[in-house]
Formats: sequence, C-alpha cells, structure tokens
Amino acid sequence: MGKKDIILNDFIADPHIFADLINGCCFHGSRVIQPEELHPLDCAQATKSNQGNYSKQFRDIKKLLYCNAPAAVLAVENQEHRDFRMPVRCMRYDADEYGRQIKAIIADHKERKGVAYFDEADLLLPVFTIVVYYGSEEWQQPACIHDILDFSGVPTLLRREIPDYPLRVYSVKKDMDVDLFHTELREVMGILQRVDDTKAMKTFISENKDAFSKMTERGFEVIVTCTNSRKLKKYKIGQSEGGVVDMCKAFDEWMEDCREEGQSAGIKKGESRLALLIQKLGEEDRIPDILRAAEDAALRKRLYKKYGL
Repeated sequence: MGKKDIILNDFIADPHIFADLINGCCFHGSRVIQPEELHPLDCAQATKSNQGNYSKQFRDIKKLLYCNAPAAVLAVENQEHRDFRMPVRCMRYDADEYGRQIKAIIADHKERKGVAYFDEADLLLPVFTIVVYYGSEEWQQPACIHDILDFSGVPTLLRREIPDYPLRVYSVKKDMDVDLFHTELREVMGILQRVDDTKAMKTFISENKDAFSKMTERGFEVIVTCTNSRKLKKYKIGQSEGGVVDMCKAFDEWMEDCREEGQSAGIKKGESRLALLIQKLGEEDRIPDILRAAEDAALRKRLYKKYGL
C-alpha cells in the first residue's frame, strides 16, 4: 500500500468523512448514513488460496453500520491506478466477509448449543463496497465482472444466465459532485479534481476561503501528499494551531513556488535550445554566427526556425 493510500485511508476512516462520502456518492448528498451509526471493523480478512493455504488480506476501510442493531458492513477501497482485476478483487473481498460471518455464526452455535451448524434461520449482514478512484487516467472499464469475461464462444442465451457482479467505482475527477459533501471532504476532493489545473484550483480556493482557512491537519495532509507539493509540506511544519491549518496562506506560497519552478524550467529549456543551436552552427563551421546569435535575439529566432529547434 502506497503512502497516498495510507493517508487517504486515515482521512476517510473518520466516521464523519466516511458517512459524508457514502451519502454524497450514493444518495445525492442525503444524510442516509449517520456518523454515530458507524463502528470500526478489523480490516484484516482471512482468505484461502487455490492451494488451500490461508492468509490475510487487508481492506482499505471497513465499517459496521449499526442502526439499533447490526445492519450492514460498508467498505471503501481507494485506488490511484486503474486495475482491471477490480471486479474480482471486490467480489472476493465481499465473499470473504460473508465467509467470516458464516464462521462466526457457526462458532456461536457451537459455543451456545454445542453443535456447529448454519441453517435457514441464520442470516448474514449485507456487504456494500465502493471504489474511490483518484487517478489521472479516466476509468471507463471494467464496471462489472462481465467486462473482463470472454464471451466470444458463449451462446447469447447462456451469457444472460451467467451472474454479473457490478463494480461501484466513483472517479474523483469524473463522477464526484463535491457540492454534495458537507464536511471538509468537499475541499479535499475539490483540490484533487483540480490538481492538474492550477488556475481552477486557485479559483476554487478563492471561492471557499473560509473553509480552507481552517482545514484540519488530516485533511491538509491528504492534499499535501496527493499533490506531491514539497512547498505545502514545508508550510505545514509549525503552521498548525490547535490541529487547524490555514490552506489559503499555504496556497499563496505554493503558487509562488510554482511560478519560480515554471521560470526555472523555462530557463533550462532555453539553455538546452541554445546549446543545440551552437552545436548545429559548430558542425557547419559557422563560428562567427555563434557569437552573433548569442547577442542578436532576432537572429537566434530565425536560426531556431531554420534548424527546427
């Protein structure tokens, strides 16, 4: 698991953020899931290989929804890169969770009645998983298990009978309406949506100054990590007060840093271009023109065009 996933998992694991994410993605912002109804579950799950060997796999985030009684298991998988195995991965995660519940029920019967069994009166809690995709490449497929099955030799009538398994993928850049969120998940996801567009990011922060002026350290850490900004990371050190960070001030410094990096990149590009021109003129033994080009910008421009530089 990469650092981005770890930081994002820690952020979304907060019950207020987790509830907001599910409500915003699945229920158009209606507060169907309440933070106080969510209880943490162990993300380690036992799984069995094809060779019969048991091991542990770790889900990103898993919560028990408790509405006067246990109601469902809700899970979130964070994904930075497209993974064509995702339908099978999520199907297996959910199946292993159902298997865990069955084992727990059997063990409970054994403990209370002395007989290990699972019968028609025993019911399992529903398992619901969503995938939060925050990568730059658009996620078009797979959207279900059928998308990765080879149906080329399968009769149409048989294909209809083969069970499908939908994958609930919510792309941060494509699928999320951040205005449906009610916590600072809105600001965090809003930045991740605009991470490749500095102008749009600046506008978004300007329009939400109040929220960005009092970001939690946890939310700020997600932005720092997912934008790979060393300037923001440096700003964070010693700048938080009571667990709150002023993102507006941090962003101003970040923009200045971006401008300096842009200027530096422009200088390096210009130096490289001039070096290639000097090389071309030297190969043609045009030494006087090298000196003239160094002093005459108009001549340099003509020579760049002539040599395709």
